[in-house]
Amino acid sequence: MSDVLNQAIVSGLLIGGLYAVMSVGISLTWGALRIINLAHFSFILLGAYATYQISTSLEIDPLFALLVVIPAGFLAGAIMQIFFELTKVDEFQSLIISFGSVIILQSIIRTIWTADFRRIDRDINPYESMSFFVGDVAIQVPLLLAFGAAVGIALGTSLLLSRSYFGKAVRAIVDDPQIARAYGIDNRRVAVVLSGLATAFSATAGVFIATFQSLSPSISLGWFGIVFPVVILGGLGNAVGALGAGVIVGVAAGVASVQWGPLSASLVTFLILIAALLFRPQGLFTRQGSS
Repeated sequence: MSDVLNQAIVSGLLIGGLYAVMSVGISLTWGALRIINLAHFSFILLGAYATYQISTSLEIDPLFALLVVIPAGFLAGAIMQIFFELTKVDEFQSLIISFGSVIILQSIIRTIWTADFRRIDRDINPYESMSFFVGDVAIQVPLLLAFGAAVGIALGTSLLLSRSYFGKAVRAIVDDPQIARAYGIDNRRVAVVLSGLATAFSATAGVFIATFQSLSPSISLGWFGIVFPVVILGGLGNAVGALGAGVIVGVAAGVASVQWGPLSASLVTFLILIAALLFRPQGLFTRQGSS
């Protein structure tokens, strides 16, 4: 049983990296822009389907899809933020509007690719069955790649927001948009760039999902119960926190599945979330009193 438990812990840690990549975009837009953009779930799915289509049509390594998916995701996020700025939506309105966009984008996906399951052929996708062993523990290469991407995104975003002028502008907008504008910060431009980055991160998660999982338009529904706990546990706008929370959720769900069965994974995840909301409502990785 110890070998099975060790495998569950390692696999949970690695898939926690994927959860972090899926969550960091929503965390940034919610925490910094006060916009709950549910469309990120559809952009994850679109990134996955775009990866499938590019790699299948061109018969190339699916990771090459990053060259298309990242800039396309950035553009989509920027356009959506411009729409939010022009319509002056508030936090609640953004939730309703972005939920509508989820329905629209899922309908588009279903129209283009149908509701059938899609999977990249193994002849094109070398990652699907690629793994190696460390002792008796198997390391799945797709999840390892996703974890590496999560570390890079978390640390890179943290450095960007803490060390650069752009990051200082973002923090100024969060603290007081009017004062930031008075000091010459273009709030709209900063928000558009941040939204573009956040959506590019979400689309990137789709690329890694396509390397090891079958795709259907309905799979995004199961992500709501994963992403929101990670976002809240990590702290809004905290990229490194999203990584830490993703690992906690991944490991907890993995261990619970082994100990009490797969159905217990969601229960344990939400118990952790409830405990965090009761005792650390600002997030496990956010200092008390920080924004």
